[in-house]
Amino acid sequence: MQMTIRQLANELGVSKTTINKIISGLGMQHTIRKVGNKYLLSETQILQIKMQLAQSEKSKTENLKSQTDNQKSKTQNLKSQTNDQKSKTENLKSQIDNQNLILILEKQLSLLNEQLAIKDGQIMDYREQIKFYQEQIFMLTQSLHDATTALTAAQALHAGTIQKQLTEYSVKDQSSDEQEQPKQKQGFFSKLFHK
Repeated sequence: MQMTIRQLANELGVSKTTINKIISGLGMQHTIRKVGNKYLLSETQILQIKMQLAQSEKSKTENLKSQTDNQKSKTQNLKSQTNDQKSKTENLKSQIDNQNLILILEKQLSLLNEQLAIKDGQIMDYREQIKFYQEQIFMLTQSLHDATTALTAAQALHAGTIQKQLTEYSVKDQSSDEQEQPKQKQGFFSKLFHK
């Protein structure tokens, strides 16, 4: 079955120019039979053109697939680079955050050290005051002890003096009572017996 170039192009869904390029590529242009002003293709030529077109389509598909794969690979590389850049940006941000945190912590540490130095000074002042008060308490305790000792001695002396006076008075009273008792007895008996 023979076909014109236009008929074959219509059947295959390609342009007449595409068929002519395949014919030139296969070197068939001198072997095609011309009937009037139309070129007729033999079954063998049609088969060769179809095979060449299939190979060309396959090659185009493979090229397109390869380009798609390359594009996909480039997209993945770009995505990977974007992720790497994002990771670097996050690391940089994290470093900046860490540096800011370090600065804040250093300021707080400095402030705490200043406060600690002030508290140390206050503690030293308190220690000196405590030492002063301890010395005062010791002196007061010593004075109290001395005063207690003196009072105890004075009290003992006073008690001895009172005891001596009581004893002397008691002795005087007894002797005067003894002298008065017989008189009273006599006076009593005399009254009783009217003597």
